[in-house]
Amino acid sequence: MAFTLVESTVGGMMIGLSAAMAYIIHGKITGISGIIGPSLKETIQCQSPSENQIWRLLFLLGLVLAGLLNLAVNSNMAFPAVLKFSPLRYVIAGFCTGFGTRMGKGCTSGHGICGLPRLSLRSWIAVPTFMGTAIATVILNRHVFQVVQASPWAVAAFHWPSNGPFLGAAMGASIVLSVCAVYAPPKAQVYVTPLVCGIIFGLGLGCSGMTSQSKVMDFLDFAGNWDPSLAFVMGGGICVSFPAFFWSERPDKAPLCGTKDFEKPPKTGNYRQLIAGASFFGVGWGLIGVCPGPGFAGFIPYLTQGLPGLSFAASIICMCFAWLATDKALQMYEERQTKVLELPDSSPDTRAAEASE
Repeated sequence: MAFTLVESTVGGMMIGLSAAMAYIIHGKITGISGIIGPSLKETIQCQSPSENQIWRLLFLLGLVLAGLLNLAVNSNMAFPAVLKFSPLRYVIAGFCTGFGTRMGKGCTSGHGICGLPRLSLRSWIAVPTFMGTAIATVILNRHVFQVVQASPWAVAAFHWPSNGPFLGAAMGASIVLSVCAVYAPPKAQVYVTPLVCGIIFGLGLGCSGMTSQSKVMDFLDFAGNWDPSLAFVMGGGICVSFPAFFWSERPDKAPLCGTKDFEKPPKTGNYRQLIAGASFFGVGWGLIGVCPGPGFAGFIPYLTQGLPGLSFAASIICMCFAWLATDKALQMYEERQTKVLELPDSSPDTRAAEASE
């Protein structure tokens, strides 16, 4: 894969624009695992669609539509051939990703594009953790155990000229859609904004190469033919999202639409669970080069590639199942801990013994 400086930077800026709009207008964190997981949970439980659920579903619809648009006009960059790993490897990666993103409460978008500009200590710990474990996973597979053929060390060749017409059209469309979302009537804005944010986010994934397994794996392979493109995705995204999150930290600020406050996940605490989750996510990411956002956007496009696409789809299904199972296990554990602590007649030794069972 070539070093696509321009495409990756522009795509990252579009991802950052989506995150900034979602936060400024509705106060929503665009952590993709935190959008997919709760949406599946409420759907399975057959709950009446809440305002948050409608927002999430519309965002995901936009993500799917953007994936199909990338397939139609940007397939060479966004959706090259599925990497031919074994189905077992895809399944294991999916489980690691789902388990890790629920345990660590975030992935590349939630902790990276949103958490880092919020100056969240948890995100500043999570990002190096999952990046480090992903890099280690790729290097072990390619260069130590030689599961796949590795390239000698080099920096990927710079790609020029860039795909100017598509980048210009995608960025122009993103700006137009953003204006429509900002100036839509309040009643329509509730539905327009999440759909627009999902479309822009998905277009940014395709433009930047985040949906390409090969590009992600080459970025994580510091010992092989290293492609630094995805560093510019994160950098471009944070450059756009940082002002929005910085502005929202002021006590007198509120989302432009609605009466609800900004979503503000804790910035500190629960570090052991965070590190464990980020580590598992990094392993899953490093095994197949897929994280939740690109995985969901590429679900249908990669299915069009036949049998290899089924393995890709299986990993996303396993990711969703693992997220739900982990969420249920954590919920049961927290409920049990709460009941133990509320026992009025128990001594500290008794409560400790019951908690350890």
